[in-house]
Amino acid sequence: MRNTTIPMHYFSKTVSEADDKFQAACQAHSADCRKFTNKLAGPNGEALNISVARIGPAAASRRLLGLSATHGIEGYAGAAIQTGWLAEHGSRLAPDTAIVMLHFLNPWGVAWNRRENENNVDIFRNLNYQRQPCEPDALFDIIDDTMDLANWHRREPGKFAQEKAQFIAQIGGIERLISAVRRGQHHRPKSMTYHGNGPEWSAEVLFEVVDSQLTGATHVAVIDIHTGFGEYGQPLVMSYDPPGSEKHDRVSAWFDGDIYTPGQDVDIQSHLGSLPFAWMEGRLPGTKVTAEILEFGTFDPTTIGETFNANHHFHVFGDPLSPQGLEWGRKYRRYCYPEEDDWMKLVWQHGEAVVSRTLAGLTR
Repeated sequence: MRNTTIPMHYFSKTVSEADDKFQAACQAHSADCRKFTNKLAGPNGEALNISVARIGPAAASRRLLGLSATHGIEGYAGAAIQTGWLAEHGSRLAPDTAIVMLHFLNPWGVAWNRRENENNVDIFRNLNYQRQPCEPDALFDIIDDTMDLANWHRREPGKFAQEKAQFIAQIGGIERLISAVRRGQHHRPKSMTYHGNGPEWSAEVLFEVVDSQLTGATHVAVIDIHTGFGEYGQPLVMSYDPPGSEKHDRVSAWFDGDIYTPGQDVDIQSHLGSLPFAWMEGRLPGTKVTAEILEFGTFDPTTIGETFNANHHFHVFGDPLSPQGLEWGRKYRRYCYPEEDDWMKLVWQHGEAVVSRTLAGLTR
């Protein structure tokens, strides 16, 4: 019988609450579940866990991998979808099909209101560029030096706004700045969009899960859930594989052509040099891998002022638990996770549908 609980019940306010709800859903459906615990704790001393659950036969030829919190604080939305889907659909899978859910890939970022992990590393990019580091935009260092986030707290807001406007005009506009920053880098560990230099703990856990839970499958589908881009509460299913490729066309067919191709907007770049989740094929020889990113819009990024820069400053150079640090962290969290009833309803409804349609496509 379908659970009629309102969808907001699946959403959480803390990592501990989200962990408990996910574990309860796993137990209700006798899911095979395992925890990996980060060596660090949350701001209130809470444990930071990656939980991995499997529903369906271990040797299923078709398997779906669902990820939440690759980008830390964005993970509450994905966690709610994972918990809700298990609660409402966990006992109903097609034959020879399994679903593996990795709950909170970057739990430190969830707990501390950060997109990055405890080492200021962007896990999505850490995974993507593990074998072939990206070449940073030549403009990145100039932008980073000009932004000087280590001294963000010493700025005179009016004066800096004027200087920033002049600088943006000199380099060719805001899209040129965003493009350089979003491309990221490996050589400035305390700067924006840092990819790391070698696999982070979250990446190592994911590698172990891929090896132990997905080896032997004929076809693996991946859903990696994010927030912060697009219209409020609305979903964007993305395929980073180029149009015309078998993988891109497969995702497009699953969603009747209604998908987004990265590279159309400066905020979502294409990563053509190293396609996201292509690395999985090296760990799963002979397995067909179809990856999709599910993004949910929140707010217009032009309306949040210095939130990104301030949150970075207090985490990397200041004290995130100071009154100012906590306030900027709350603002950053709200951008990534609005916690408003109408937003949560949309996220659950669309998220449930995307998981179901992906499973249907996987079993064709």
